[in-house]
Amino acid sequence: MRKVLMLDVDGVIVRPTNVRARAWSDTLEADLGLAKSTLSEKFFKPHWNEIVTGQRALMPLLQRALNGTGVDASALRDYWFSQDARVVEDVLEDVIHARHSGWTVFLATNQEHERAEYLMDVVRLREHFDGIFYSASLGAKKPELGFFERTGEEDALLVDDTVANVEAARHFGWRAHLWSEGQRLRDVLDQDSGRQ
Repeated sequence: MRKVLMLDVDGVIVRPTNVRARAWSDTLEADLGLAKSTLSEKFFKPHWNEIVTGQRALMPLLQRALNGTGVDASALRDYWFSQDARVVEDVLEDVIHARHSGWTVFLATNQEHERAEYLMDVVRLREHFDGIFYSASLGAKKPELGFFERTGEEDALLVDDTVANVEAARHFGWRAHLWSEGQRLRDVLDQDSGRQ
């Protein structure tokens, strides 16, 4: 039987580049002069759901949201992507081990198209994963059941750091593990293998 692992991106395999930051936007005001709250109010709250589910493109809405702030949309996008791109090495090491042990390993993440491409090609996650399932390409985001349905996988183990996503995966019929910092993926997979 094929063993399929679905691994969340942010908070599991990728963390902010600045190790003291909890989120990439924590250093936004100091570095670009744009308040995190301004970006949230003008961009994320009104537009993110449409962008992350593939209904609208990132850049036109980001540029519109930044009008009058003095910050260029391309500069902000590049800052955002580079500040949110530190691969957690021990998780990656365990992914490589899992693939050598017979697991098929996918990323399963809420992303828009440009960052998904950045993660796969610039961060080079494509070299270590069998593929990526992401919300903008599926037209649904976790924890919506449509996200899980559209992967085409009926049996998988999801490792995710969001309770709602873990609960939704279980409701769909997958096994799921709630991830917390400091865990070893290898231990999670050993426990899962022991339950099967």
